[in-house]
Amino acid sequence: MKPRQRPGRGFTLIDLLVVITITGTIAGTMTVVFSDLAARSASALHSREAATLANALVAEIKAMPFTFCDADDPRVATAQRASLGAGPTRCNVRVDGLGPEPGESRYGPGARFDAVSDYHGFNMPGPGCASLCARDGTPLPVAGRLAGCSVAAAVTPTALPGLVALDVDGQAQALRIVVTVRCAGAADTVAEAVRVRHAPNSR
Repeated sequence: MKPRQRPGRGFTLIDLLVVITITGTIAGTMTVVFSDLAARSASALHSREAATLANALVAEIKAMPFTFCDADDPRVATAQRASLGAGPTRCNVRVDGLGPEPGESRYGPGARFDAVSDYHGFNMPGPGCASLCARDGTPLPVAGRLAGCSVAAAVTPTALPGLVALDVDGQAQALRIVVTVRCAGAADTVAEAVRVRHAPNSR
């Protein structure tokens, strides 16, 4: 007589509950992890775009002329001192100062910024630009991540090793350019550069 085989043991209700609990825990953990990764990725992309914007404006400012006289002065190419006076070594009409001259704007349509110093106090949004704009006044495609952000530029005299901040006429010899991109709910993004005046007339 053959021995009687015992039927195979299946899952009990407790086994099933344990499996469901473990699976749910793993799924919940993975959801949190992936959500965190997505948030970090979006934040990193926002930071990169803000840094690109700040660095582009710094490059634009740094590429502008830095002369003793205002760029519209007839002696801008020959003056060797930032002061008014007779002869080609001094400015004839206007010494270059911080901030734009009356009527100047980054965008036009009249006189445009023509010197590094003109960008001191520049802001976007601001006059001539309702959001963030390119140099020709065209709005940048900032919908989404950079929407609602603002940009501020400051240009101030700075001392460097072996170079005092101001010359004998009280004019800057080197300028520190600082551009700050500020967005709600995010840390400020700052880009900086230094522009040194090359005497007497390098532009």
